[in-house]
Amino acid sequence: MLLLLSLAFVVFVLGSYTINKESNSPNIHQSIETMEFGSNETPISRELTSFYTGTSNNDHIGDSFLWNGVRESDVDPPPSLTSHHPCDSFSFPPPPPPGLRRPGPRPCPVCYLSPEEALAHMPKHPFESPVLKNLTYIHEESPAKIEEGQGGSDFGGYPSLEHRTNSFDIKQSMTVHCGFVKGTKPGFQTGFDIDEDILLELDQFHDVIVASAIFGKYDIIQEPVNISEMAKKNIPFYMFVDEETDSYLKNTSSYTDDNKRVGLWRIIVVHNVPYSDARRNGKIPKLLLHRLFPNIRYSIWVDAKLQLVVDPYQILERFLWRTNSSFAISRHYRRFDVYLEAEANKAARKYDNASIDHQVEFYKKEGLTPYTEAKLPITSDVPEGCTIIREHIPITNLFTCVWFNEVDRFTSRDQLSFAIARDKIREKVDWNINMFLDCERRNFVKQVYHRDVLMNMKPPRASSRLLPEPPASPRGRLVGGRATTGKKIPGQRGRKRHRKVSAGGRNMR
Repeated sequence: MLLLLSLAFVVFVLGSYTINKESNSPNIHQSIETMEFGSNETPISRELTSFYTGTSNNDHIGDSFLWNGVRESDVDPPPSLTSHHPCDSFSFPPPPPPGLRRPGPRPCPVCYLSPEEALAHMPKHPFESPVLKNLTYIHEESPAKIEEGQGGSDFGGYPSLEHRTNSFDIKQSMTVHCGFVKGTKPGFQTGFDIDEDILLELDQFHDVIVASAIFGKYDIIQEPVNISEMAKKNIPFYMFVDEETDSYLKNTSSYTDDNKRVGLWRIIVVHNVPYSDARRNGKIPKLLLHRLFPNIRYSIWVDAKLQLVVDPYQILERFLWRTNSSFAISRHYRRFDVYLEAEANKAARKYDNASIDHQVEFYKKEGLTPYTEAKLPITSDVPEGCTIIREHIPITNLFTCVWFNEVDRFTSRDQLSFAIARDKIREKVDWNINMFLDCERRNFVKQVYHRDVLMNMKPPRASSRLLPEPPASPRGRLVGGRATTGKKIPGQRGRKRHRKVSAGGRNMR
């Protein structure tokens, strides 16, 4: 009898552990593993629904999610996974009743450590770059187009198709195009020029930086919140702006040439931008941070339309260090297939249709196929690229170089070129990207509108509905925990208090 009771207890404990494993566990991802894809369907249109599924027999597939496609026998597990982690018991809450579910993408719960605990989990040594150990960049003072109808720019150096092919042939030492082909140093007479005294500042060593950019007055600076004093002291926040945005900031904020700051953001003014398209200029710091900051370990990129609402150390621990990853980006909340993404871009007039068709047709001839479950453990071909979390090592630097080269050669819609750059590298080396749920991204950033939308937004209509007067309270009686005097207070009539639920809530332990 005691033996049977002991066996029952062991089965119960193991079952509870499986159910409560966090978002990288097989159970959380099994809805993707077992989903059937129709020709006109997208894998997950409402991500949160996918968390609440039954059991699956595909546990061997789920394990590959935990290690981001790297076999457990190939690497040493990260320190946070060798012993009990405070978030091991985290589980998603049950779904709300159908009548209370809100449509559209929403943030979902994420288990973070405290900033102090998160910093303690920073790896002492860099993630090992597979095969590639030494990466250098092509320098050319007079770049020119070699092929008829070739896309590209002087800034990118017009890499030929042969150059492009060679950039995916991973070797121990490589030299590739990676922007800034002119001049002797990125930011100095290269296009995308930065004042020399600022370039010296960018050469300094930092464990972590946060970066963003605004070109063409396209966005309004969002001040990060919930940032620990430790992070404010040790992590620089850099905002790249062009001269047009620089002038706008001087007229609309406390920013001046003397302080060069707006809140936490250190403003870096860029001169001689290489593209007429402000969004394409924004891809330079987004994808080529390692060229501008040669001496940093980790970076978090946040599009300027987003407000960071979680401490950077907590983000890095959750999406890089805990999962033993060197690169993390969220997948698109609705579309997982490049061909569907291309059609959505055309429908929304994100870029001219002919250029999008040309790019997708080029990739089709190279072997890009629609996304299906056959690509597992790859969970998506389309990122929600507004945040990038990365360690700066040779393989991640190469990836963002070749990704930028695609953006330079074809359209500026980086969601279309992400998968081809990733897959061609993965054909040569055992390296993967942590593509986490977009609802998790929405937990650590709050999305706002672009500046032009905000400027043209109509004020909310005043309600014409008359609210009933609240009943009079006796003088001196406690109402809602406050003492009242019976006097009317202006602006209090008919007011209701609501709880506001937003991203970046309280840590879940």
